[in-house]
Amino acid sequence: MEHSCPLCGKPLPDGASFCPYCAHGLNRRQQLEPPRCVGGILRRAAKALGLLVLAAAVLLGLAQMRKPKTYTGQGSLTYTDQDGTYELVLGDSGSRQDPTAVYTVHTPLEEEHGRFIHLFINEKATGSDVTELFIQNKILAHRVEVVPDEPTDHGVTLEEPSLVNIINLGCSFQSNVRWTGSSPDVTIRWTLHMKNGDTLCLEQQQIVEPLALRRYTAEDLPMETLGQLRQSINRLSNELPPDVMAEICLPPVEYVGTLNLSGYPIRLYGSRNGDQCTTIRGGIRVKGQGDDANRIADIEFCGPGVGLEVTAPVKVSGCSFQGYETAVATKNCKRVELYDCLLTDNTVGLSLAAQMGENRVEQCRFAGNGTGILLPSGNSVAQVEIINCVLEQNGVNLDNQGGFPLSLTDTAVT
Repeated sequence: MEHSCPLCGKPLPDGASFCPYCAHGLNRRQQLEPPRCVGGILRRAAKALGLLVLAAAVLLGLAQMRKPKTYTGQGSLTYTDQDGTYELVLGDSGSRQDPTAVYTVHTPLEEEHGRFIHLFINEKATGSDVTELFIQNKILAHRVEVVPDEPTDHGVTLEEPSLVNIINLGCSFQSNVRWTGSSPDVTIRWTLHMKNGDTLCLEQQQIVEPLALRRYTAEDLPMETLGQLRQSINRLSNELPPDVMAEICLPPVEYVGTLNLSGYPIRLYGSRNGDQCTTIRGGIRVKGQGDDANRIADIEFCGPGVGLEVTAPVKVSGCSFQGYETAVATKNCKRVELYDCLLTDNTVGLSLAAQMGENRVEQCRFAGNGTGILLPSGNSVAQVEIINCVLEQNGVNLDNQGGFPLSLTDTAVT
């Protein structure tokens, strides 16, 4: 068979390996692969093994980073998660940045007292309030308890905490603590179980310093005039030990002027004899930073000026206030309570300013005042409960200028 060159088309002789005309090669060439190098294979294997080791180390590091942790603190702690760093603070309603690791209370024996304990949560970098978002988005479960948990012995009770907005302070996760003067020192522990597996434990120690009550009457101390009463109170404040509180039973006389009670907690009880009763034609000033141990009861207050001005916790019961510019004025108190009081014909019946704790007004009557109850703007009021009261025939019954949280229960406002 005649063959031709595939390149130039000229006829080729038999058995030719190339074209004699154009020198085009006619034999197929087989491409030879060089022998594989064993060292290259080893290098690639070592590289793959290194990548596997690195990946394992990264996974181990991530596992360690996600391992649940427990954070503890006395009064406060700092917590960091994937979203940021936070300060958790246990304190009162005076400040959301100042922790209270130890809370000391002076309480008469066999009397029950209470206070709010607040958990504030702030963003560490800015100090801004993130309590509500933190509680709702990050916490799986929570528990507030007394340690050790022996409720039959220590007499301390805790309410289930709840979110409460405090004007000028922001949001608080708040619980109510109650105890008696015979309660021992306890530790209150907050445990927060986070959705990411972490656990946060904050503790606050409560120390109860019991007070013994010692009663005095006009037979024990001179108190027929305001001057004598002042001298007797000064004497008691200097002579009585710090774990004894004086209860003074006042005679049914009229005191003219202003009585100042400062520092030393005291209790004043009026009395009645026929048509005569304990009357103060002037006022009382209660100052100090004590606990809610001060008491004023069964006294008639007659204006003008300010009837009762308090900057320390006080409980007022069975008193009447008439003819004042402000009958009862409070400021910077942890707790103010009015029970069974009559406030009539005053410019302002009750003024609550910069109150830091629970304020309670129960079974009181406000009538014929320019303003029955005033909550001035520009102040902080944590909480006000008005229970079973009557506000009637006032120019303004309730003037809540700052929009503070109020609880009205069985109260008639006409």
